[in-house]
Order: sequence, then C-alpha cells, then structure tokens
Amino acid sequence: MDPRGKIVIITGASSGIGAAAARAFAAAGASVALAARSGAELERLAAELPEHPLVVPTDVRSASAARALVERVIAERGQVDILINNAGIGLAGPVATLDAADLEHVLAVNLLGSLHTIQAAVPHMCQRGQGQIINVSSVVGRQALPYLGGYAASKAALDRLTEALRMELRGTGIVVTLVRPGTTRTEFRQRRLGRGQEQRRVAPRGVPPAAVAQVLLRAAYREPHTAYVTVQDRILVLLSTLLPRVAEGVLARSFRWEEAPP
Repeated sequence: MDPRGKIVIITGASSGIGAAAARAFAAAGASVALAARSGAELERLAAELPEHPLVVPTDVRSASAARALVERVIAERGQVDILINNAGIGLAGPVATLDAADLEHVLAVNLLGSLHTIQAAVPHMCQRGQGQIINVSSVVGRQALPYLGGYAASKAALDRLTEALRMELRGTGIVVTLVRPGTTRTEFRQRRLGRGQEQRRVAPRGVPPAAVAQVLLRAAYREPHTAYVTVQDRILVLLSTLLPRVAEGVLARSFRWEEAPP
C-alpha cells in the first residue's frame, strides 16, 4: 500500500521506533495519528512533522481507550488505512525470579494493547474492504534470549496472534504484517521493568530507530508477511530453526546476569 495520502495510526509514538516511524511515514506523505500515554511528548513530536498530525494520548492497555483512539481518527480523518502496533515495554530477569506483576504489565502492553487496537480497527477495515495491520514484534519472539524470557514470551504471543489474524482475514482485503526488529538504539533498555541487567559477552551495537522505521515503511509498500531489519536478525532465526541446540548453547554462554544492588 502506497502510504501517500493514507491515514496511519502509530501506537507507542512518543519515542524510539514509534517516533521514527511517525517521521518516516509523514515524510512519505501519510497523514499520521500519534498515540502513546504521554500527550506532552506526542505534542513535541507533532510540532516537528508536516501538516500537524492528530495527537491522541492513549493507554492501549485499556480496550475502551483503544476504541476511542480508532473512533476519533475515523471521526476526524475519515478512515484508518494502516495500523502500526508499536507500543511496547521490556522486562529483564531470570525466569525463576520474574515478578509476576511485572510480567502481567508487559503482557497487558505488548500483547493485549495490540489486541485492543486490532479489535477496534478490524470492523472498520472489513467494512471498507482494505487496510493493513503492522505488528512490531522482535526477533526474541522467535528465539528467546537468556534473562529476557518474560519479554520474549509477550512477543512470541504477539507473533502467534498475528499469524492467526492473517489467516482469519484472508480474502477481506486486509493485509497483516509482522516486523521483527533486533537490538535497536533507543531508551527501551533503560525503561524496561525488572531489577538488574543481563550482560553480553559481545554486545551488539544495534541499529538506529530510523532503520527500523524504514523497514516499517517498506512493509507498507511491499506488504510482506514478515520483515526483519538486519541480516544478523535473520541468521539468528534461521540458526534457531535449523540447529536449535547449537543456538541455545551459543546464547547460554554469551550472557550472564548481574543483580541490582539492594
């Protein structure tokens, strides 16, 4: 779908990948609607963009808030062409000591947040007979990393949800795309839940958010089933598929955990 002139909702748009995606789609001629919990951050981003975008402070953990987001965009812009589910939060820690409340919070944002916006947008898209849903997952949704099990579980669940949705919407005119970024240079690591840090033997530098945003933009044009950001991300997934024991052994030796001081 050519994004020029299209109405695009981006959740988690206040920073990182979401903000970069807003800039990329706006530059490509799309009319963007920015959603995140922080209205002030959204307004600062909106001031940078051409044709001041629609700003809708939204907590996607709430189904009613997600419905209100989609309804407002339709009321003010007429339709929703592309929904980018990017809102997410991280979680670090050994599985054996994960805080259940933290995991519930992460699932509420990373999984249920996407479910809420999907359920709000799909009836409208079905009625029009067209649209695209792009869910931003992670390579850890396919291959977990040590000490990121809770976060990986939320993204694996989003992957399966996306796959089922794609099959269910076959023939409706709605395209469903899964994007799996790897390490990205954002504040995501600093903002995630969990006490302590995983340490990597070789720490990847990661890609800038703008690189992920360009993959999202290409996904709108090309409408793939699944898109990756780097060759290394693809290799990790391929290795975990073909040689799962080897992949797990390498990853297990590459990480250690440092508890946060009391």
